[in-house]
Amino acid sequence: MLQLTHISKEFGSKTVLDNVDLTVYSGEHIGIIGDNGQGKTTLLDIIAGRQKIDNGTILIDEKIGFLEQNARVNCAKLLDKLKNQEFANDFYKNLKILGIDGNISLIENRIKALSCGERIKIALASVLADNPTTLLLDEPTNHLDQKGKKQLLALLNGFYGTIIAVSHDIDFLNNFAYKIIEVKAGKLIEYQGNYDDYTTQKEKERLRIAREYEAHQRRVKDINKQIENYKEALHISDLKRRPGANRTCSTTTQDERAGSLSRFAASRITKLRQELEKDIEHPEREHSIRYKLQKEDLRARFAYIAEDLGKTFDDKVLFEHANFTVESGDKIALIGDNGVGKSTLISILLGKTDYTGKLFTASSVRPVLMQQDIYDLDFDSTINEMSKQFDKNYRTNFILNLTTMNIDKSRFDTKIGKLSSGEKMRIKLTQIILSDANLIILDEPTNHLDIANKKYLEKVLAGYQGTLIVISHDADFLRNTTNKTFEISDKTIKVYNR
Repeated sequence: MLQLTHISKEFGSKTVLDNVDLTVYSGEHIGIIGDNGQGKTTLLDIIAGRQKIDNGTILIDEKIGFLEQNARVNCAKLLDKLKNQEFANDFYKNLKILGIDGNISLIENRIKALSCGERIKIALASVLADNPTTLLLDEPTNHLDQKGKKQLLALLNGFYGTIIAVSHDIDFLNNFAYKIIEVKAGKLIEYQGNYDDYTTQKEKERLRIAREYEAHQRRVKDINKQIENYKEALHISDLKRRPGANRTCSTTTQDERAGSLSRFAASRITKLRQELEKDIEHPEREHSIRYKLQKEDLRARFAYIAEDLGKTFDDKVLFEHANFTVESGDKIALIGDNGVGKSTLISILLGKTDYTGKLFTASSVRPVLMQQDIYDLDFDSTINEMSKQFDKNYRTNFILNLTTMNIDKSRFDTKIGKLSSGEKMRIKLTQIILSDANLIILDEPTNHLDIANKKYLEKVLAGYQGTLIVISHDADFLRNTTNKTFEISDKTIKVYNR
């Protein structure tokens, strides 16, 4: 069992967790969600004992295993652990479930040459081989393809302990979690079920709050009207008690009646004003999407026409005899297992890699590529310094788009190297959005983005008039942004329309 009671945690003037309680029972599968910067990773760090709390108590009767975001493999430590036969047996069994050959070299320079997804699998296999009773996962599906995600779920579903996972991957949360905990404004809000159940409950909650708020607003209007009436009554009673007022009965009687009316009206006004001061939950306001997007199309029916296209590296055939067209306005999902040649195909379309066969490229195509990594940003610069490189119109839209994507203006003078991965990714996305391209290629654009910002990006791309090619392992994102699929498998490129 794991229990947090009245936990508080602050970083400087920012309260991340505010007097929160959390009880986790053995065997639970919990998904932790929330916007970037709300404190999800901090919560995992506290549970793991890596972060001190400011207030509260922690009761943990569990052995913790922690897979950090973008986990690194300590080769020397792992090789030392593999001297234990029981650990080695479990480690290689886990690797097999995750689709990695047990003969893999665990030497430092060989590990560095592996993909991010492969390194995550090795790190997870090692964490599980330590036989934890509670497993903490921070964005475990980042860099995993669809096959890798299925392997991950198979491994997790065979784990009999408790699992707490921070994730923005909706499909993963739907197939993994029995409970969702939303971290929001310093609080932990629990919802039973998976992510779809969470959204159903949130919508009911939103409608309830909206109805109560509308009823409250009607009541406020009615109260204000009553207050005005009682103010008028006070004014009349005051006039009747003034010297020289028209008297219809004895002065004493009329003054008593006026005084009684005055006290009653004043009392009612006080009570009504107290009712106005009662707190009522406000409905969440929808964030308006106000991105500036390029509106010009290709001025041609086809961006690309491929005939008998092929590519071989050394003696390895990635694909051959591929025939496809990319039409103006297409929204294409480019999918396939890691290493099948997705990035190579993009490089061919961009004219950076040779190939066999024929490829026609329209002269009006202006492509722009956003790659997975975010390291080409100037980490020593700030957002404000970066914006000054552009003209006034671009600078205005650059700042507008970043604030629309929930980067607080207080962060604009922070060096980019010290921003979160999600914030860096949003800067990259904004640069792409504001380019004059009419064909945008996005390589894993949702890595490091929270669910809210993924939904914002979906709306942005829905309004994009150009042509779009997206490499992504996020099935939910692809469903909502693309209408055609290019799948690289079995050494060919298969095309599916939706």
